Amino acid sequence: MAAFPEYCREIVERARDAGWSVESERAIPYGRLYTLTSGSPEKATLSCYHGKKGFKFVVGGKAADALAAGLGTQAPRTGAAAAPRAGSDDPFDLGAPRVGADESGKGDYFGPLVVGAWVLEDGEAEALRAMRVADSKGLGDNVIQRIAGRLEERGRGAVLRLMPREYNERYAEAGNLNVLLADLHAACITGLLERTGAEPRAVIVDQFTPRSAYLERELRLPKAVRFATRTKGEADPAVAAASILARAAFVEGLRELGTEFGHEFPPGAGSPVLRAGRSFVQAFGHDALESVAKVHFATTQQL
Repeated sequence: MAAFPEYCREIVERARDAGWSVESERAIPYGRLYTLTSGSPEKATLSCYHGKKGFKFVVGGKAADALAAGLGTQAPRTGAAAAPRAGSDDPFDLGAPRVGADESGKGDYFGPLVVGAWVLEDGEAEALRAMRVADSKGLGDNVIQRIAGRLEERGRGAVLRLMPREYNERYAEAGNLNVLLADLHAACITGLLERTGAEPRAVIVDQFTPRSAYLERELRLPKAVRFATRTKGEADPAVAAASILARAAFVEGLRELGTEFGHEFPPGAGSPVLRAGRSFVQAFGHDALESVAKVHFATTQQL
């Protein structure tokens, strides 16, 4: 089973790149069990197994959906929504016009937390495809910046960005990352609707927690407007456009911090981040992390 430890390391590293930290691990029958945290009170488990049919992993715990999204899969759970129809202009059958929303920076130790929103008009999906609008995680930063510029010219998007200083204050007040994200999504979407005067048939948010009732209450949408959260929400062109706007603002935030401190701040939460964090602490002191990082992450304790 020499390859199984390598398989485990690969899956755990994917989780770390998505902003998760290993809190504990232990052997289980036919595999290993990891307990993971991303900085919020809710945790997830990652079980890696080996058997006659090869290797596999299973996620569990209260934050299973969030971990599954970070790993690029979907956690099986009772009552899960149907998978999106690949290649469709309306993969979740929500109708148009509709608003899509997504965030960037949730799993990144350095830099801001950003939410983005986009109003998709009826028949607009083809134009977005021609602009190469897709899930921002599959695009390079330079491409994202170019597409974001073209989206901004269309005037139907919005972003809301919390740089680390404000983020740490807001997180301390909220006490929960998902609550903070819900507040930001609600503010961004509401502001976009007020500015554009759009009357959407639906609002879809890329799922960041299986508990969406708080976000739905904060949005205060008319009863006729359908509200949905979905894993792999970027399959919807409205969410994909929002993800590009959010990621572009996140990347710009990292650059601004780099200019301010004359220091490199890599995205993610893996080994390069640890190296950069230790270098930053050596140069500026541990207290200065409040200005550049999300200090409630477990990464802070490793610096």
